[in-house]
Order: sequence, then C-alpha cells, then structure tokens
Amino acid sequence: MDKLRVLCISLGCDKNKVDSEKILDFFIKKNNMIATDDINNCDIVILNTCAFIQDAKNESINYIKYLNKLKKQGIIKEIWVYGCLVKENYLLNNLNINYLKCCDKINLFDDYLYDLNNYTNRINDILSYCATLKIADGCNKNCSYCIIPKLRGKYKSEKIENLIKEAKCLSKGITKELNIVAQEVLSYGLDLYKNRSISLLLDELEKINNIKWIRLLYCYPEEINMDVVKLFLNHHKLLHYIDIPIQHSSNKILKIMNRPTTRENIIKNINLLREYIPDICIRTSIITGFPGENDDDFNDLIDFINEIKFDKLGCFTYSREILSDSYSLPNQVDKSIMLKRKRIILNTQKKIVNKKNKNKIGKIYDCIIDGYDTNNNCYVTRNYENAKDIDDIIKVYTNKELITGSFIKVKIINYDNYDLIGDFYED
Repeated sequence: MDKLRVLCISLGCDKNKVDSEKILDFFIKKNNMIATDDINNCDIVILNTCAFIQDAKNESINYIKYLNKLKKQGIIKEIWVYGCLVKENYLLNNLNINYLKCCDKINLFDDYLYDLNNYTNRINDILSYCATLKIADGCNKNCSYCIIPKLRGKYKSEKIENLIKEAKCLSKGITKELNIVAQEVLSYGLDLYKNRSISLLLDELEKINNIKWIRLLYCYPEEINMDVVKLFLNHHKLLHYIDIPIQHSSNKILKIMNRPTTRENIIKNINLLREYIPDICIRTSIITGFPGENDDDFNDLIDFINEIKFDKLGCFTYSREILSDSYSLPNQVDKSIMLKRKRIILNTQKKIVNKKNKNKIGKIYDCIIDGYDTNNNCYVTRNYENAKDIDDIIKVYTNKELITGSFIKVKIINYDNYDLIGDFYED
C-alpha cells in the first residue's frame, strides 16, 4: 500500500508554525506518511487555522472553502482542520461541510493520539537556520480586546527538559538563530516551577554549541525589572533585542484594555533597560481605535512615541471580536478614524527611524544572511536589531558569493526608509 501524502498549511502566528511542524513530523514518523508541498499531489491537507482577529478568521475560512473545492474536484482526499478557528466552534456552526475532521488539542484526528506539549521533534525548521521555540501556550492576562485565553486556555509552560531536547534537535540541522516565543515570555515557569524560570532556560540553551543567536519576543512591559536586565547581562548569546507590546500609552485606555500597567510604569521600565543596556533594540506594537480612544488619548500616544523613540513599531487598528470583553464597550471608533490615526502613527515612527538609521552610517555589525534578492541584486541580511520576517533588513551589494545562514560583517553606508544599505566588510 502506498504511503499517504500529507501537506500541512500553517496560518497565523509563529506559535502556530511550531505546532504545525510538530504535527507534520508526528504523522510522517509515527503514521508512515510522506510530507509534500504540492497541494495538487497530496492525499491529506492539514490546515492549522488562526482566529485571533476577524481578518485571520476570514483567511482561515477562505482557505477551507478553497480546499473544499479541491476535494470536490478529487484533487485531495481529506481535509483535517486544527487550531484556533476550531476552538471557536466556527466550523461546526457555520461552514456546514460535514466531512471536515475538526481536531482539538490533544486527541488529534480521531484515531491518532497526539500531545503537542510532549512532542519535541519538528520537521521544517530542521532545515532552517532561524527557528522558533515556543516555550508556553495560552495566557493569563485577559486583556479586554484579546480572545487568546478563550481559544488557548490558561498559560501553560513547557518543561525545560522538553524545550532543551527540542532545541538540540533543531541545532543538529542548520539552526543558528532561535526566537523564544510565548504569549508572554517573561512569565515562563510560574505555573510549572512556581518561579519565573526564563533565566534557567537560557542557561541551558546557551550550552548548545550550534545556537549562536537567541532572541526574546513578546515580553510585557509590566514584567520588566532588574531580573530582566540581568538576563541580557548574564547571557552572551541573548541578543540585545526585546519585543515589548505596550498597545497604548493613555492610562485611561490601558485601564479599559485591562492592561496591568501605566504610562509612567512603561517609561520607567524602558529607561531601566536603556540605562543598563545602552544598545538595546526595543520593538513594540500599538493598537489605535480602541473603544473610547478620543483625540486627547491619541495625542497622548503620539507624544509618547516621540518621547520614547522606539527602534521598531508595529501599528494595528482595533478589531472588534465578538468573544472579547471589549466587544460591547460604548464609544466604538469609526473605521475611517482608525485608519487615519494609524497613518499618523506610522508617519511619526518613520521620521524617528530615519534619524536612527542616519546615525548608523559608518557602523559595523555582525549580520546573518537570509538569502539573495534577485530583483534588487543584493543579499538580504540582518543584524541583532532585526527579527526575521518581522523587522527591516540590511541590503548588501557585493560580487562575493555568500552562503545563506552564515554570518558576515557589514559596514552601513546608507539607508532606504526603514532598510539599511551596507558593504561586505573584511578586517
């Protein structure tokens, strides 16, 4: 009997991508299947869905409809759907496609018993120099705009020994850069070990020889303190980069968002990081158009951005999710106002970044090579300030043949809006 060919499609965040890689590895190794990336030549499609905001739900639903069309045409045999959209019961209640296999977190795909949290092998990132390590699932924050706790449950840390085993598995391939993710990274271990344990995890990760760079993503501002400063001072592989999603600066809006921090506390903690780690690169994300955000709140946010001068900033318009606590709040903001405010925020940040980039001309950085851009005839590289597929790039023009995933030194000679331009530098 021929082996079944399985294709796994992952939508949404990088945490979903980790789950998808584990799922695919499980079905190939434990159930004698073959992985394929050809949707026109596969038996089973596993779709890992996202339902964080309405746009993500729409993408997941449209993908299911597309797969349904392929099944009716006889191109694929089965559709297995996993992830957050299933948790919201949207499939069962609205799509009315009877043959879909909708799978929960543990008892996966009927006869296949599988627990993501105890499975440490992955398939795709074995072949990637930059990998993601998901150290926890779920969230205890209960921000009023967010439905993650309803979809993923309470914060649940993965055991250190499992994470080290997974990281070692990745390092046996070509993985050199490791992005540490969770819904809130700095809370790691509180549930499992009764203490914040990210430092203990980093101690062990640093012992893995092939891992050269470690990056922290999703660290909430209220968790920043001297212990976090010590993480950077005591771990030489930990890049001086931190992602701190603040969402807003107005104390009124932060309170309605159910964020356990204040404008003053955010400033204090960012100043703490910059005092002890002067070259720290700080990324943040902002939500504009949250219910009740008036002109004063928005102007406060613009003043705050100009004061803090974040190195990286992503801005999103508020998405009104029916399962969120903020869905029924009064004073919902008109979409056109949201979009206008987003444009102002991004223009404000662009001016800040241009000044920062101008000051980087002449500096030399260790960079990792992401590949070659044939359209612009340059190598795409990144230094410690740029997370892969999230942040900006450094374009390097050279006739030398460089290897993707290797490290080089780059001297910055110019900038192009958000991106830097550099020369291959030899001592």
